Formats: sequence, structure tokens, C-alpha cells
Amino acid sequence: MFVTALPTIASMVGTNRVLRGVSITHPTGDPALSVGDELQLRRHMVTRALDMLSTEVAGRTVWEAEN
Repeated sequence: MFVTALPTIASMVGTNRVLRGVSITHPTGDPALSVGDELQLRRHMVTRALDMLSTEVAGRTVWEAEN
């Protein structure tokens, strides 16, 4: 599993589960948000990543954090 703003690169190295991050410099956060909102975003991303790990996939799959 890979969290990145560049899913193409993740697929080049053979990752089969990719969670699209917020930005290149802050894949799991957004410094423009308030402290509370950023914490909520980070928790959502971690929860999404854990859901991804428990989902069976065939081939490369890219998830959006909003889903």
C-alpha cells in the first residue's frame, strides 16, 4: 500500500493499492487547514488506508481519500 499524490509513480514500482494523497509535499495532510480539520483529514486518510488493506484487489487499484 502506498499513499502518494503521484499514483503513476506508485504503479511503476509495482504497488497494487494506492491511496491518492493531498499534495506532493503533504500526502497525508493539508497545512492550509485548521489544526482540528487537518487532524480530521489525517484520521480519515488512515481509516481509508486500513479499509484498503482489508479489501481484495486484482491488479493496480487507486483510491481517492474522499470515497
